[in-house]
Amino acid sequence: MRDMPRSAQAYVLAVACAGLAVVVAASVSGSVNWAAVAVLGALYWFADSREIITRTGVLGVSASSPVALASLLLLGAWGGALVCAVSALAYARHAAWFKHVFNGAQAALSAALAGGIYHLMPGAAQDGFAHASFPAVLPAVAVAGLSYFVLNNLFVAVVVRLTTDTSMRAVWWNGIAEMAIPSLGYGSIGLIVAVLWVGGVGPVAALLVLAPLVIARWAFEQYSQQHAAYDATVRSLIQAVETKDYYTRGHSERVASASILIAQQLGMREDRLEMLRYAGMLHDVGKLGVPTKLLQKTGPLDDDEFASIKLHPTRGFEMVNGISFLEEATLGIRHHHERVDGLGYPDGLAGDEIPEFARLIAVADAFDSMTSTRSYRGARSVDAAIRELRRWAGTQFDAGMVEALVVAVGISGWQASVDATDDVVDPALLVYRDHDDPSSDIAAGFAFEAFGIRDEQQVS
Repeated sequence: MRDMPRSAQAYVLAVACAGLAVVVAASVSGSVNWAAVAVLGALYWFADSREIITRTGVLGVSASSPVALASLLLLGAWGGALVCAVSALAYARHAAWFKHVFNGAQAALSAALAGGIYHLMPGAAQDGFAHASFPAVLPAVAVAGLSYFVLNNLFVAVVVRLTTDTSMRAVWWNGIAEMAIPSLGYGSIGLIVAVLWVGGVGPVAALLVLAPLVIARWAFEQYSQQHAAYDATVRSLIQAVETKDYYTRGHSERVASASILIAQQLGMREDRLEMLRYAGMLHDVGKLGVPTKLLQKTGPLDDDEFASIKLHPTRGFEMVNGISFLEEATLGIRHHHERVDGLGYPDGLAGDEIPEFARLIAVADAFDSMTSTRSYRGARSVDAAIRELRRWAGTQFDAGMVEALVVAVGISGWQASVDATDDVVDPALLVYRDHDDPSSDIAAGFAFEAFGIRDEQQVS
C-alpha cells in the first residue's frame, strides 16, 4: 500500500472505514437472518472466487452480481451488505491484505446503497420480498440490479484511476461497459433465486442456480480469453514483421501509442480505441510480403525496388481483410500512405475520402519515423519532427490531426531516441529510402537534381 499514491491510499482507507461501519451496523441491527446470510454468502464466494480480467488488464470482474441482487431482495440492505462483504475472502487470495479489505468494503457498501435505493422505489415490497406484487416490483428490481452494478464498478474504477495512468473513460469503456449488458442480463438469475426462495423452495434455491452461475462465469472467461487471443495474434504478426525489418523494431507499438494519443485528443470514443490500436500495430504488416533484402538494403532503392515496397499497404490489407475482429482496422492499414492532397498511394484518395484511422496513423507513423534512429540517420528531436509535420500539414497530412498530436505530446510527452538531434537530414540519404518520413519529399527534390533524375514520382 505504501507504493500507492497518497490520494489512492486515502481513498482505499475511506472506503474500508465506510465498509467496516456498514458491516458493524448490519451485524448489530438485530434483523439479519444469519442462516440465510451463510447460505447466500457461500454462493457469493463461489461466484466471486475467480477473477476475469478485462481488456484494460487492470480491472477484473466476477460472476457474483446475481447473488448480490438476490441477497438484497431477500435480506434487505443490511443482509445484502453482509453477504457481499464475503468478497474480501474471494479471488486474488495472494493479493495484499488491503486489497481484500477494499474488495469486501466496496462490495458491502454497494449492496447497502443498492438495497436502500430498492426500498425507495415505487413497487418495492416494504414488508419483504415474499409480499411483492408482480409485475409491479420488476422496475424496482431492475433499478436495484443496475445500482449495484454501477456502484460496485465505480468504487473499483476510482482506485484504478488513482493508481494508474488509465483514465476513467478508458476504465469504463474498456473494462466495465463491455461487461455491462451481459452482467445485467444474467443478473436476472438473482431474481429467480429470490422468487424460488420465497415461493417455498427456500435455501435449496441457491443450489438450483449453481449451474447457470458456472455457465455465466465460463462465458465471461471465454470472452476475456478471446481478447487475449486477439492480442497474441496481433503481436505475433508484429514480431514477424520486425524480424524482417529490424531497423523498425518497436515502431509498430509506438505508432499505435501515438495514434491513441491523437485520437484521445480528438475525443474519439473509447470503444473505438482498441480497433485503432490494432490498426496502428498492424499498419506495416504488409512488409511480410516485401523481400527481406529490400527492407534491409543499406543503399538507395531503385524505382522497381521502391515500387515493391509501396505495395505493402495493399498486401497488408489483403492479409488481414476478412479477419472479423479487425473490422475498421483494415482500412487504416490499406490507406495509411494516402495523402490529403491526393498524391499518396495505393488509391490516390484525398481529404476526407481517406478513412479516419488512416489519417491518424499517417501522422503517427511519420512522427515515430522521424524521432527514431534508422540505419542511415539518427533520430530527430520531438521539436524537429513537429516542425516537419506542420510543414506538410494540409498537403501530406490532415492538419487537425497534426495539431492534435502536438497538443497531446505537449501534455503526455514523447520519448525520442537518446541521440535525437535537430540536424538537417542529408537528402541523398533519404531519397527512395524512408517512405514514412515526410522529409523524403523535400529530399527527393534535391536528389533528383543532384543525380540527374527526371522522373520526379511521389516517393513519400
